[in-house]
Amino acid sequence: NELRLHGIRKGLRLWSRGVDTDRFAPSHRNLAWRHALGIGDDDVVITFVSRLVWEKGLFVFAEVINALESRGIPHKSIVVGAGPARSELISRLPATAFTGPLSGKELAAAYASSDIFLFPSDTETFGNVTLEAMASGLPAVCADAAGSRSLVVDGDTGFLAAPGDRSQFLEYTARLVCSPGLRAQMGQRARARARQFSWERAMESMVDHYAEVLCPHAEPETGVTLEPAVLAIPA
Repeated sequence: NELRLHGIRKGLRLWSRGVDTDRFAPSHRNLAWRHALGIGDDDVVITFVSRLVWEKGLFVFAEVINALESRGIPHKSIVVGAGPARSELISRLPATAFTGPLSGKELAAAYASSDIFLFPSDTETFGNVTLEAMASGLPAVCADAAGSRSLVVDGDTGFLAAPGDRSQFLEYTARLVCSPGLRAQMGQRARARARQFSWERAMESMVDHYAEVLCPHAEPETGVTLEPAVLAIPA
């Protein structure tokens, strides 16, 4: 879209990022990992994963968690990551578990051991963490903005709320907390959606795009001459 705004409109191809759906999968759910954080087997866990900076929607996340607590809606919350907002966020969310930054098997366990991914950021270019959460079988409640909008199918794999709209984020999150059947259904569909973004597919499409560049006048089965392509790579 940015390239189009600058007048570059022809021959654009998107080389998408991908996700390892073996590394991030529901099978990595770990009850012992939950117990270590004081979370019971049946607790509904709402998780945020990202660098802890306010532009990631942390104000909305904190307000939603606090509103759920004030309404007496039972849940647990986890924040994974580090950053300059961490200290203030801890003071706003005294009942939330803060794990610090995680990677590898621990990060995979954090996603899979959660139940809902709440990510109000509207500054994403792609949304790697959202895709990792979806691959782990989590319904996602995200901002209806670039990045998340291209991954989450609203009402099917999760919900998209208006950026910064606390009431919408709260409504969607509360609905998922109180509806185990809906969580399971959306989580399964999120996992299926994430499989469409496998690294195999991403790399195969890149090879196809390079073939277009190298052979711009080759005619595919459609009989349409391909224009030279410019690869747009999300950050």
